[in-house]
Amino acid sequence: MAIEHEHNDPREFRACRGSPAPRISLKMKTMTERNLRGVDLNLLVVFDALMAERHVTRAAQFNGLSQSAMSKALNRLRYLLDDSLFERREGRMEPTPRALELATPIRNALSDISRTLTFHRAFDPRHVTGTLRIATIDLHHISLLSTFVARVRRDAPDLNLCIRAIERHRLGEQLATGDIDLAVGPILAGNPELQTEPLWKDHLVTLVRADNPMPMTLETFTAACHVVDAAHVQVSIDGQGNSLVDSMLAERGLRRRIAVMLPNATDIPFVVAATDLIATLPSRVVKGLATVPTVRIVPAPLPNVEVSAHLFWHPRTHNSPLRAWLRATIKEIMLHP
Repeated sequence: MAIEHEHNDPREFRACRGSPAPRISLKMKTMTERNLRGVDLNLLVVFDALMAERHVTRAAQFNGLSQSAMSKALNRLRYLLDDSLFERREGRMEPTPRALELATPIRNALSDISRTLTFHRAFDPRHVTGTLRIATIDLHHISLLSTFVARVRRDAPDLNLCIRAIERHRLGEQLATGDIDLAVGPILAGNPELQTEPLWKDHLVTLVRADNPMPMTLETFTAACHVVDAAHVQVSIDGQGNSLVDSMLAERGLRRRIAVMLPNATDIPFVVAATDLIATLPSRVVKGLATVPTVRIVPAPLPNVEVSAHLFWHPRTHNSPLRAWLRATIKEIMLHP
């Protein structure tokens, strides 16, 4: 979760060292009366901060607590909920299934409290501080990053940006927990809970080595060996792809062989130039790749469907003025580069 001082951010309720925050009684059948007395707003804020930061020290710093006080609060939560909640793995505090189950209800509750108690005024990005985390694929850096960073520096000078690579298999979880605020990338299957908006319309093209004599038909396309990038295609252990191309082939009872998967698309033209592999990507992505004279671009022998990069965000953040401003800014840049 990005940390910013936006008016409806539930984490504005800082855990404090002074008098305890008002206690909230939660009607939970599994809780005893003793446990109910232990539930207060500070503990919920601590939980939310740990869920966002996945790091005790950073969460403590945000809430103005010492690391020792943060650890004691975490122990109270663990005792209260009879679950470890967060387990240390590779330097991060990873949530347990119970913590993931609680994350959205607690954040929604804190958001409701924040909206109720906070005086609403017109959103002004010049007054925003903190960090926004955006996940995207490397090729969108060309068309987005320089202009976007310049816009943020102009309109929200106190806002920090953290740009990360998309992790397709974790994107839904990352957006739900606030680990990232927004993603920009190809349409993803299996994330129906996310809200999406297309950024542009495009079509698919295929890259082949210039001296490759293969006629580009659906049959030869299917029979060929393909190179793909992890940002556009998920590949299972048996080599089965999960993308728009693979879905269109599957509808016709066909399947391609994915012989090579790269971490990103940047090296695809060079691999195609040196091998008999072929690659299929949106034309706008291909335009952002290095020009290799020994590679030619041909129409993909697939149904003429439109493809698009999309914005992804979690419904929980839909009404956040800061995130709305973020989405509008990115959309404007991408539609009018």
